[in-house]
Amino acid sequence: MEIIVSSTIVLGLIFGGYSLFLRGGEFLLRQGELGEVFLDRLFYLGWSIIFYLLILSNLITGFSTFYRSPEVAFLMTLPVDNNQIFRVKFVENLVYSSWALLILGIPLTLAYGGLQGLAPTQYMVVFLAGIIPFLFIATVFAALLLMILVYFSQFVKMRTLFILLGLGFSGLFYLYFSMSQQDTLLGGGLSNFRALGRYLANLSHTPFPFIPSYWLSKLFLDSESLVWVERLFYSALFLTTAAIGWEVISWFSEKIYFQTYQIMEGQGEKTGRKTISRVFKFSWPGLRSPTKALISKDMVQFLRTPQQWVQFLMMGFFIAVYIINLARGKVHFEDLSPFWRSTIYIFNFGFMGFILSALTTRFVYPVISMEGKSLWMLQMSPFSMKRVFIEKFWFAFFVIFTMTEAVALASNFFLGQRLEISVLTSGFLLLTSLALISLSLGLGAVYAQFDEPNPMKISSGYGGIITVVLSLIYVAFSVTSLIIVINLIQGNGSNLYIGGTVGFILILTALYTWLPLKWGFRAVDKYEH
Repeated sequence: MEIIVSSTIVLGLIFGGYSLFLRGGEFLLRQGELGEVFLDRLFYLGWSIIFYLLILSNLITGFSTFYRSPEVAFLMTLPVDNNQIFRVKFVENLVYSSWALLILGIPLTLAYGGLQGLAPTQYMVVFLAGIIPFLFIATVFAALLLMILVYFSQFVKMRTLFILLGLGFSGLFYLYFSMSQQDTLLGGGLSNFRALGRYLANLSHTPFPFIPSYWLSKLFLDSESLVWVERLFYSALFLTTAAIGWEVISWFSEKIYFQTYQIMEGQGEKTGRKTISRVFKFSWPGLRSPTKALISKDMVQFLRTPQQWVQFLMMGFFIAVYIINLARGKVHFEDLSPFWRSTIYIFNFGFMGFILSALTTRFVYPVISMEGKSLWMLQMSPFSMKRVFIEKFWFAFFVIFTMTEAVALASNFFLGQRLEISVLTSGFLLLTSLALISLSLGLGAVYAQFDEPNPMKISSGYGGIITVVLSLIYVAFSVTSLIIVINLIQGNGSNLYIGGTVGFILILTALYTWLPLKWGFRAVDKYEH
């Protein structure tokens, strides 16, 4: 039953993504030659983003897979070559980190290939000599970067290394936008033809040819645009790069993997007393002592889990990229047609919903499971597990809702939306936060995995898939309801229809909030027995 349900959910996501990408591509192709240029560039950018996300995902998951897993500690005691252990964990890390992003990549590939008119044999070449090596190369790069970071962590703190790495990426990102002189055209009227000329000139530039996303975009060209010799060249480029990457990572693992494992084990003995003591000594005004203790414990647990705080920082970086792009846009919102207004509403609020879905699934869903073997300490404490459950709910709500609300206010400001629309969006965002946090926390308690220390593996399990799908369903209903209400208000629609739409989303939010919390209460009550 688990396999059937999971397969049905995955196939549904692939089919839905394929339909969405296909309709979007057909819309662009109807715009003429400019639409074709946009489509090609969007496909290249889409796979470039997937490539960088794959590196990030493999990097975060690799902490537990290569170093913090109890299975690795057991395997290290056996008469087995360390290089063989690394290879097994490499494949495991590849599977765990790639399957979710592959669900996004497969419909993108099928839709773009359909628009390009690829034959079945060309699809086979793309998958076997393109996408599979694409995933492999990203995993190789991430594993190599992880071993180098762990090696240098004996001289500099790991947290400092990641901060420097983030600053470096931010600097490169800033230089890219400063030197590219790209203009974002979002206005309703065109008043600057020089800006249009620069924008079209940037679109015509050849993308960076030394990354796998460019090679993959070349493999998707039809037979008239790419002859079989060029197709063979890019296929061979993928395969030889993957083979060389495997030899390089095998050589590095043979030289420094066991040494980096020892370094990581030695770091596990450091307590970080100064940082932790500051967390415990913070007064937390207005809260009672048990609540203060629970909040301090959760913050220390977060700081002690690199997979969590690194992923949180990286997600903050991508959100900053979104805000910076909006700030660069010159929007004359009132000059846009109703179609483009609705489109901007959908994408902006949909992005907020996507942020909430990602944050709750990655950070709220695993919080119960992350108690792990120390769960008995909470059970022995002078307060019930239900109180622990409630504290985790309100703490997650305060952090996540504050973060997403700040992003929503900033995006509404740069889009030039009116005050009443911003207030309405904030109200819907409040309901979405309540629903998704309750869903993730409740199902996380029902499908708890106390024997798994990796939060990414916890959220990638059976319960995590169900949580993601239900979250996306709610976001779809929430976005649709918001657009209906905004259009009715702007078109002087009937108050009855407005009230009915708001009533529907309130009832749906109540169900999403009440049922998962009820199931979660039952689950934590069983823990005490």
